[in-house]
Amino acid sequence: MRRSGDRSSVPALFDIWRVRAVGEWGHASRYVGQRWEVMGLDLLRKNLAGDDVVALLPIIDDPVLQSELAATGSKNPDVVAIFRQNEKYVARSIDLKWSLDVASYLQISAGVLADLFTRVPRLTEDLRTRLPEDLAAVIWSMSDGFFFAPASSMNQRFLTSPENKKQEYPIEPKEVRFATVDPYAFFETLPGWTTARDLARRDGASRGMPVLDNADRYYYLGTGVAGALASLDQSIFDDDIPVDPNREAERLGAFLQTLHPPTTANLIDRLNIIMKHRQELIRELRNLSRGAYSFKDFAEEVVQLGLAPKGESEAAIRRQYGDTYRALIEEQDSENRRLGRGLRAKGLSDGQAVEHLTADRDAIAHRLRVRARALLAVASAAANGPP
Repeated sequence: MRRSGDRSSVPALFDIWRVRAVGEWGHASRYVGQRWEVMGLDLLRKNLAGDDVVALLPIIDDPVLQSELAATGSKNPDVVAIFRQNEKYVARSIDLKWSLDVASYLQISAGVLADLFTRVPRLTEDLRTRLPEDLAAVIWSMSDGFFFAPASSMNQRFLTSPENKKQEYPIEPKEVRFATVDPYAFFETLPGWTTARDLARRDGASRGMPVLDNADRYYYLGTGVAGALASLDQSIFDDDIPVDPNREAERLGAFLQTLHPPTTANLIDRLNIIMKHRQELIRELRNLSRGAYSFKDFAEEVVQLGLAPKGESEAAIRRQYGDTYRALIEEQDSENRRLGRGLRAKGLSDGQAVEHLTADRDAIAHRLRVRARALLAVASAAANGPP
């Protein structure tokens, strides 16, 4: 039995992986990442004021360019900049990272950047448009870039941690620039912050919130709790609805009244049970279409229609027809959710609705196979051309 003095029962002392797992109940990483792209880019521009930067291309502001780079399969930077160094010009990748423990050296590698310039000509073209007129035709070389991250204790410790050292390419101190971040300025506009501050107050931790590491932990906990409480009003078949900051305090207060004692540890333990069950149902629902009609099944159809030679690897077929398969599965996933909402309207619970859909797996497989053959027949006709 857990004792009240057990440190592991104090949410502020959870290990970072448990904190993040709770945060994902409310998509905390997504909110933090999106916020850091905005605030981090502003801080980066100020940080670069002392460097001789002649061009700065924020790839994170261009979804089309992001997609083109992602299609190469390479690790992509958030920003590419050209620096003037001793009358020479050097292109470097810059990646905005809130947490360095998820950083990969390949995101700032000179070799990867050179490959991207070769494979995506638009990257060079867009960068040249940002050069001064007198440098429009300048030739640049490539150099390793750097990560731009908040100056949190967690990030600074990571550089000397065993986890970093055991990576194939450990992140070196020279490959990171740190920025001072005001926790309140960063978090106060985000969903979940109201709950985060309430939890900190209940734990007697409010005085520590001006410290970024403390605020970060409580933001993940608060957003996770807010997201879990919001999900209690939703079916797994409904479209995901963002946390409404105006309802956070109301939902938290109402749920705490059901707990004895109403501590943050008990709150998270209770929600953990609820969310585990919910996430299991969501996994079952997501796997339903893929389980009924796997990519292996789809690949066999591709071969039978002569769109790939016998013995062709699944990997090769996926490169050519992966988008077609994904579109097929996404359409069926949408249909499953629609059917699930219909079953809910008849009075079934989420679990009962998932069981009902799973029992209909053979019919789902048949529908997917028929749709796949129709799509691939069109592709076959296009490949073979008119008679």
